[in-house]
Amino acid sequence: MKLRFFLGSLLALLVFPAPLWALQVHPSPEGLVAHEIAHLFFAFAMVLFAYRIRRMRLSQRPHWRYLQYAAALLVVWNLWAFLGHLIALEISPEVFFPQDGGDYHFCQKKILIAGWRELLFYILKNDNLFTLPAFYLIYRGISRMEALLRGET
Repeated sequence: MKLRFFLGSLLALLVFPAPLWALQVHPSPEGLVAHEIAHLFFAFAMVLFAYRIRRMRLSQRPHWRYLQYAAALLVVWNLWAFLGHLIALEISPEVFFPQDGGDYHFCQKKILIAGWRELLFYILKNDNLFTLPAFYLIYRGISRMEALLRGET
């Protein structure tokens, strides 16, 4: 009975999917302030992590070096995203919404690049270019650490 309910629910989700928005909106100003503080706190934590790796001379080992590089990339990502959120406050909402009175849809988001702020916003929105290599380096560091513990290297 439980399996039948599970399979029926899974089938219903596959046949009648609901839209999923990969967007996190923060109510102003408290949500944005908390989010920005979290970026700074995480960046500070990664600076300390990378510093401790260096200070304890763990970076001589490849697996720790990967984690140190990942921490450095996550510092850059946090500062990059922090600036991206700040510049977003400087951009007029008309840049994102259609001027012709058409429907606004997140999947078809377009931005009118009217000046340096919009261009900088567009560049700073590509912050995931730092997270992907950082997570890969974390994966490599942990994999090398596991191989070392198993005696494979």
